Amino acid sequence: MPQGPPWAAICRRCALYCIVAGLLVLPMRGQSTTQGVVGGTVAGPGGVPLADAEVDLTNADTGHIYQSRSDAQGNFRFLGLPPGNYEAWITQSGFARLHIAHLPVEVGRFTPLPAHLAISHAEETIEVREPGAVLDLSSPALSTNIDETSIEELPSNSRRWTYFALLTPAVAPDQQGYGLLSFRGISVLLNNNTLDGADNNQAFFSEERGRTRTAYFASQASVREFQVNTSNYSAEYGRAAG
Repeated sequence: MPQGPPWAAICRRCALYCIVAGLLVLPMRGQSTTQGVVGGTVAGPGGVPLADAEVDLTNADTGHIYQSRSDAQGNFRFLGLPPGNYEAWITQSGFARLHIAHLPVEVGRFTPLPAHLAISHAEETIEVREPGAVLDLSSPALSTNIDETSIEELPSNSRRWTYFALLTPAVAPDQQGYGLLSFRGISVLLNNNTLDGADNNQAFFSEERGRTRTAYFASQASVREFQVNTSNYSAEYGRAAG
């Protein structure tokens, strides 16, 4: 009879598979579809990076304070931030303190924080009430965020939050009358829907869970904001052609 592989070799193979699985899973923990990221570079006159600058970020809705310091290249980053309104303080010795009063953080998006400090010889604070619209160059994804104001104030005759996705480019309703959505003309059964980062797909019918076959469980009032990705989205969303 043929000899099977020794038990020691089997154990080594099992250990290797566990390690590989761990390596594949760990990086995914850094990804999030329900939180935002804020980051930027602290720079002085002429764009010179400033190291070890203190950066404080405050959630205006909860009062929670996040703290960080710039690295040797002046870079800083805040990960895993709950969506909401924030304000930022950037402090460095010998420079005027910078205060940004309104900094929106959105679900699934990177918010750049401009931090250009001016030289100061006295106690001085420069306040920026509105940082202005900035282009997100960190991702090639074509995405649109539907915020809380739109969900609460725009008219709707169904109380289904997914209908607001029709406000975004390249999205059309299902012609069969089931209420499903087509992205870029692709089949309504090739989409991916997540709720609080968890799978929200009805696997048997390949559609949004609770959409046409069972009672709907997530009302419009329970959703704060959501993001619609139509193309070039990252691998963390996976599975979807639409």
